[in-house]
Amino acid sequence: MTKKKSNSAKTSQTQARSATRGGTSARGKSGGKSKPASSRSKNTPRRGRKREPFRLNLEQKALIAGIVLIFLTAITVLSLLSPNQGQLPAALANLMWSTFGWGGAVIPLFVGGAGFYLVLWGMEQHPKLPTIRLAGLVLLYLIIEAFASLLLVMGRNGLPDVWTVAQQQKGGGYLGGMIALLITSFAGNLGGIIILALLGLGATVLLTGVDRQDLQTIWRLLQSRSRRADQPTVADTPAPAARERPAATPRPAITQPALRLGDTPATDTPATDTPAPENERPARRSRRSRSAEPAQPPPPAEPIPVFLGASPGQVWRLPELSTMLDAGTDQETNDLNIREHVEIIEHTLESFGAPAAVVEISQGPTITQYGVEPQFIEQRSGKRTKVKVGKIASLADDLALALAARSIRIQAPVPGKGYVGIEVPNTAKAIVSLRDVMEADEFQRIRGPLRLGLGQNVSGQPVAADLSRMPHLLIAGATGSGKSVCVNGIIACLLLQNTPDDLRFVMVDPKRVELVGYNGIPHLVAPVVVDLERVVGTLQWAMREMDTRYHKLAEVGARNIVEYNKKVARRQEYEKLPYIVIIIDELADLMMMAPEDTEKGITRLAQMARATGIHMIIATQRPSVDVVTGLIKANFPARIAFAVASGTDSRVILDTTGAERLLGQGDMLFQSPDAAAPVRMQGCFVSDKELQAIIHYWQAARRQNLLQARGPLAGPAAAAEPSADADERDAVAPGARATPARTEALPGDGEEPDAGISPTPPAAITPPTPVVLPPSTPPTPARRPASPPPEPTLTTIPSPLQQPLWEDLIPAENGNGDEDELMSEAIDMVRKLGKASTSLLQRRFRIGYTRAARLIDAMEEKGIIGPPTGTSKAREVLPWDPAAESGTDDEDTANAGSAAEDTA
Repeated sequence: MTKKKSNSAKTSQTQARSATRGGTSARGKSGGKSKPASSRSKNTPRRGRKREPFRLNLEQKALIAGIVLIFLTAITVLSLLSPNQGQLPAALANLMWSTFGWGGAVIPLFVGGAGFYLVLWGMEQHPKLPTIRLAGLVLLYLIIEAFASLLLVMGRNGLPDVWTVAQQQKGGGYLGGMIALLITSFAGNLGGIIILALLGLGATVLLTGVDRQDLQTIWRLLQSRSRRADQPTVADTPAPAARERPAATPRPAITQPALRLGDTPATDTPATDTPAPENERPARRSRRSRSAEPAQPPPPAEPIPVFLGASPGQVWRLPELSTMLDAGTDQETNDLNIREHVEIIEHTLESFGAPAAVVEISQGPTITQYGVEPQFIEQRSGKRTKVKVGKIASLADDLALALAARSIRIQAPVPGKGYVGIEVPNTAKAIVSLRDVMEADEFQRIRGPLRLGLGQNVSGQPVAADLSRMPHLLIAGATGSGKSVCVNGIIACLLLQNTPDDLRFVMVDPKRVELVGYNGIPHLVAPVVVDLERVVGTLQWAMREMDTRYHKLAEVGARNIVEYNKKVARRQEYEKLPYIVIIIDELADLMMMAPEDTEKGITRLAQMARATGIHMIIATQRPSVDVVTGLIKANFPARIAFAVASGTDSRVILDTTGAERLLGQGDMLFQSPDAAAPVRMQGCFVSDKELQAIIHYWQAARRQNLLQARGPLAGPAAAAEPSADADERDAVAPGARATPARTEALPGDGEEPDAGISPTPPAAITPPTPVVLPPSTPPTPARRPASPPPEPTLTTIPSPLQQPLWEDLIPAENGNGDEDELMSEAIDMVRKLGKASTSLLQRRFRIGYTRAARLIDAMEEKGIIGPPTGTSKAREVLPWDPAAESGTDDEDTANAGSAAEDTA
């Protein structure tokens, strides 16, 4: 019974299961809520599916192959060292020596190296192994094998001797014998040796990676050593004889021919104006030969003779470049140091997962740029991806640490090149001379009077620019970075190639240090502006001069100053317009005093003054957004950035970072208007001695022209000359025979020289006749014109005579005279109100703070108001006696009337 019940229970369970399955399938067919088979997850393994076979990836295969090669290397080394330890080592050693001959000892190194490389490659830590160098190594090994066999069988009977040498396990074995037999079969023994030698040289080049630049460097090094060996020592070189100067003798003014300003008297050396014959013209000396010669200072005491010609105009002569400037030092090349840096750079980049190869090296005076080309990285999947440029640029600090350098700048990428530039400082700097840059072809190719020699780039090539194309220049950098040297170099470059008829300067130096030494040169429109109160007026004068020039251009029908001067040269009623360069040494001081007026004046000149020949060079040591505003920076596309403190300051100047990694001392970034990125270069260095030589030359030339203008009035005729009034004398054209009414005191004419100028001028001027200046007669009131004279412009200023124009062109804020015209009204007001304050004067008279504070100080000095209270309260008005004050005024009026009668 029990068995029957159990069987019936099993039968019922089976039927229930089948019914359940049938119901489920029925519901699935009838659209029930059962989950269809297609909706099952794809990752769910199906029953009965075959499993994938076990496969090794590429890295695993390389790892196993490397281990096998290392094992074979160990067995081969043991077989070669002890071949008598068994049949396998003996057979393996016999095979190696017979096949490769003497080269069999190197085969374990090749096999082991390949094994280690595959192991490291499988671990993704493999070193870079260029294919071309690997091919060079294999080719060099085969050539050595063939050469060894060829030397042993030379002069014998060819094939039998080759096999005999291979069986004796000598030479290159069977491998070297076959190669040697193949070459000698069509070229002979001697031809085979030549062919193998040439192939060996090519294999060496492939293995070492020597290129044309390395060969040129080696050739220059050998040439320099040979020249040093040929040069005599200093002890053997005779000292140059001192040049004797003839004694100064009075020159006849009639019999001697006329000399131009700057001509030197006849000495034992030939004159520079006389051209040498073609076959005797001295070749241009190289920088190396000039640096080898003993440095000789330029002769500053060369006398400039008096102009003896009959022409009433002024004749200027440019100074000689070779006598004013010194040559630069030569750049020393250290190939060993460069190769060491190449290895460190490649190893460091590879260790940080950014493999790269150095493909180009450019050495400059301050830095050496290594051109790095990013390489490929092989992934585990077998794909090769190139290293990103940004990854290399982010490793600047790590490279600086590895190279033990002060600072490293990475230019990623170099514009126009296919590599990233890594700029590493040189161990020894080379001085870039302004003379070398001005004598270079890059400077000479620029046509125009405003050529600027800036320096040398990272490749050692001179860099020159044209100020008229910029058309304005902004220079910024921290203190001590070389900003002032750059400004002085630009001024010296312009003075060496322009006369006062072609170029005039307006200089602003609030620091009273950098530019005041140029006082006295004839290129200045007026003395250097050092008072901040006059700077705004100076900019206003420049804008009025710009407007005047635009009217002149419209009269002639010219678009710019170049066309105007060309048309004026054919017409006598117009005068030539010189270029004007406005140099402001410190912009931050001006922006703190009068930011709105300064920014407005600079912006208007920068936008409009280019066509009229007015250009600006502005320097500042505070490159912040409140000094170099966006409006100023937008109108100065040409900028020079020296070393700054942070990347923020670099962005203010150049709109990009990079200046914070400069080295200082003339290391700069030059942003040209037509360049995509700033160019790094080393600026020109101009010493104080060179600047003094240039300044003294032009001061002596100006003094000579001043004597020329005064000369016709000397002697007794000067006393009979009627005294003209000041306005008529000021209106005399340049070069006319009249005494200028207003001339500034020159250094050496009874006035102490300015700072930075030697009190003893280098030029000894000996006039042919004594010069007697006419007595200055003050103009009488009767002859003074009723209407004020017209405002003087640059065309009415005698070019050799620097005039103190700012007193006339810039009206003082306090009116005519020392006392403000509002003083009397201010005194009446404060006495009526019984109090005085600066804000009160500002509100009542609608004046600025500076003028109101000046009025308060003047009233305090006169005893009208009391001292400041130290608080915000107004000052106290002191008591006064109106009767005594009116008596004093009557007495002053009487004294003034008697003085007028005495004058009459």
